[in-house]
Amino acid sequence: MVSLNKLHFWEVKSLLKERLGIAEKKKLPLIDYKLVYYHGFRKYSRIRKWSVGLSGGKDRIAVIRASGRISSGGGSLFSPGSGITAEQLIKKISKVRDSKRYKAVIIRIDSPGGGIQASALIWREIKLLADSKPVVASMVDVAASGGYSMAMAAHAIVSENLTLTGSIGVVTGKVNFGKLYEKIGFNKELISKGRYAELYTSNRPFRPEEEKLFAERAQHMYKQFRDEAARSRSMSVDRMEEIAQGRVWTGNDAASRGLVDAIGGFSRAVAIAKHKANIPQNKKVTLVEVSKPSFSLKNILFSLLSSAIGMETTLKHLRDDFAMSDGVQARMDGSMFNGSEGSSLF
Repeated sequence: MVSLNKLHFWEVKSLLKERLGIAEKKKLPLIDYKLVYYHGFRKYSRIRKWSVGLSGGKDRIAVIRASGRISSGGGSLFSPGSGITAEQLIKKISKVRDSKRYKAVIIRIDSPGGGIQASALIWREIKLLADSKPVVASMVDVAASGGYSMAMAAHAIVSENLTLTGSIGVVTGKVNFGKLYEKIGFNKELISKGRYAELYTSNRPFRPEEEKLFAERAQHMYKQFRDEAARSRSMSVDRMEEIAQGRVWTGNDAASRGLVDAIGGFSRAVAIAKHKANIPQNKKVTLVEVSKPSFSLKNILFSLLSSAIGMETTLKHLRDDFAMSDGVQARMDGSMFNGSEGSSLF
């Protein structure tokens, strides 16, 4: 290790040339800090890697980032595209699957989960992707419940030592605003047909038969999740049941229990992706970021509005969490929702 504090600028340039394999007589490509300071990050980010001697190899590995809560919709008016939107992520995965440019794919997961239907749709799309090319799941801080579900579809799962993962379970319930309606003088009348048509109505608690149906439905969803996890990890259902039940594990504990394949960071995921794509480890590859964040003026303005009007976002999340179409959540949460007095569900 060379101490740069004791080197002059020309010595640093010489050292960089040596590290980059540039002849001493050739010019070292540099980026003026003024470009970033005066023109902003967007212009800096457009600089091509080859122009500064950082181009990779011909073989490309796609990198898809999945960060945040999983939902089906496209975000609210004041928070467009926040978290993981199933529709948007599926489009990116499908685009990579259909492309012949990529030798392998790394899915970088940092999510506590979310809607179970959205998670299932993403799992299916990653499974289809894995049928066409090697896929490695790389966990960041959290990859739990629906986040772990995404990783299950990959050929290999890489976790950090302290990643929170597992949480193979579901969280479900409904919000009862009955007493609130009474206090504010709000009257809600329902016209329904069918025994369970009012199952998700928000002005009363569950009836006994409704609570039974709701609990059975949640248990069915859990068993589907658990059984698929067992199949993906080549594990018996009984063994997976010991690990599942909503339990959360650190990366090291998850590895010892067979929930992940390797401990390491992004570089370890790249090495495994190379191996599965039959690319020599000493051969350079080009990592292509498929899901770069958007910094459009529209998104910035919507973010400011979201900060000013936080209530809309809160109500939107409540509505999404307990909507009829996606009421069961595959997510790691500290919440316990009451199905009725004296009885709690997951």
